[in-house]
Amino acid sequence: MGKETRSFIGVDLGGTGIKVGVLDAKNRLLGTEKTKTRSEEGSGAIVKRIARTVREAMEEARVKPANVGGLGIGAPGVVDINKGIVIQAVNLRWNKFPLAKLLRDELKMPVTLDNDVNVGTWGEFVLGAARGHNDVLGVFVGTGIGGGLVLHGKLYHGHFLTAGEIGHVTMYPGMVRGRRTLENNASRTAIVNLLSQLILSNHPSKLSEITGGDPASTRSKAIAQAVAKDDPLTIEVLKSAAEHIGIAIANVVTVMSLPCVVLGGGLTEALDKRWTEWVAESFENHVFPPELRHCKIVTSKLGDDAGVVGAALLARERLGH
Repeated sequence: MGKETRSFIGVDLGGTGIKVGVLDAKNRLLGTEKTKTRSEEGSGAIVKRIARTVREAMEEARVKPANVGGLGIGAPGVVDINKGIVIQAVNLRWNKFPLAKLLRDELKMPVTLDNDVNVGTWGEFVLGAARGHNDVLGVFVGTGIGGGLVLHGKLYHGHFLTAGEIGHVTMYPGMVRGRRTLENNASRTAIVNLLSQLILSNHPSKLSEITGGDPASTRSKAIAQAVAKDDPLTIEVLKSAAEHIGIAIANVVTVMSLPCVVLGGGLTEALDKRWTEWVAESFENHVFPPELRHCKIVTSKLGDDAGVVGAALLARERLGH
């Protein structure tokens, strides 16, 4: 089968979930499948689970192995794209893990590896909200905060292959460890932790009712429900997080003079344009010079599909020769 008609597979691997999508030659998602990562079962079990989910997605899409040009996977943490190795993924407890080789051996197909937010940013750059811009910063907010950079139409990895890690920039060096970085102060995890502390300190919130009295179990959907009910405490905490993120984005745009920033991830998807507006307001208040306020802060168009679409697109670019 000619390369121009082959399908490519994208995998979005996270600490809690795995999503697989099959992208055809016209950039249509023919089939998707999801499963839990279950990292506690060990690395070998994760690889087997990814492979099984890939096969299920191919069956759903009615695509045979012979018609697949390759697989792209976005993994959390720092990766070596040249060696196909996850250098470090804290939430999976991986160090120098040869993920690409193991999947290649398991599935008998070419595999390319990149960081999970890099592939999400690439998906938005090619087919999503950042389409039409040659230079893009992606900021994905969920359990943590990840970033990806596209410069001159190419994913930028940097000399040490770690470019884009905006969540780990130090915002408050004088704070104790665990409160210094952007991720420490503005990820969904940080937002939930702060809301839980405030609720347990007798600050009223509609989240108590929404979560059945267990605010520590709050997820993005519950936060969005509280915002929809105009819960003052939730909105206050979210606006504070958006302020942090807007400042971090303003710093990057000030240094790099970028024309577009796309916001993605589970929290962004749940809150949609209201969240983007809060982040954009903070960005505009802190970016320099004022002309850089023309930089567009946009909401992910691909949503939960950004990772699998971006990974499949990267596979086509790298393996479709």
